[in-house]
Amino acid sequence: MRILYIEDSITSQRIFQRMFNPPHDVVIVPSPSAANELLASAKVDLIVCDFMFPGSDAFDVLTPLRRDHPSLALPFIAVSGSMDQVLTASLLAAGANACAAKPFHNADFRALVEGMLAHPFVEADHTGVVTACCFQWVEQGHHHEFCPETGDHLTGSDRAEVSSRMQAQLQARWARGALAGRITQERTRSYVLRHE
Repeated sequence: MRILYIEDSITSQRIFQRMFNPPHDVVIVPSPSAANELLASAKVDLIVCDFMFPGSDAFDVLTPLRRDHPSLALPFIAVSGSMDQVLTASLLAAGANACAAKPFHNADFRALVEGMLAHPFVEADHTGVVTACCFQWVEQGHHHEFCPETGDHLTGSDRAEVSSRMQAQLQARWARGALAGRITQERTRSYVLRHE
C-alpha cells in the first residue's frame, strides 16, 4: 500500500518512514501544495497530514481532496502536536477520517494507520451512511471494544484485530437486518456498513 505523508519536520518524516516503510511504500512531501501537485498525477491509498505548515494548513489538502474523493475512497488522517477537541471537530467536519495527536504513541498510531488501510472508517457523523458506534478502551493490557447498540463486547491483545472482528460481526448483523439505530453522545468510531 502507498501512504502519502505530508510533513515539514525532518525528524517526524524519519520517524514515520521507520514506522511504515517497509511494509508500505511511503511518499513524503513537505507541504500541502506539494501534496496537491503529487495527488494530481499519482495514486495513494492513505494520506497522513500534519496540520500546521508555514503559510498553510491541512485544510489546503483536505478541502480540494474531498471535492473529488469520498472519505472511504481515499482516507485522510490529520495529525498535530496541538490536536484538541475544537481542531478535531473542524477536521472531521471537513472530511478527515480520523485525527491523532503528536508525538505518536507507536502501537496506537500504527494500529490506526493499519486499520485505516485495511478497513477505512470515519470518526464523525456523515450523511448518507449507516453506522454502528463502538467504544474502545484498554484495561489490564487487553483491548476492549463494546457496541451498545448490539451488546457485543470483544476483547483481545491487539487493538486492530479486535476492531477487525467487531467490524465483521456488525456487518454480519446488518446483513441479517439485526442492526438499527445509533448512539452519538460520546466520541466514537463508526464503521461504515453501507453507502446510501
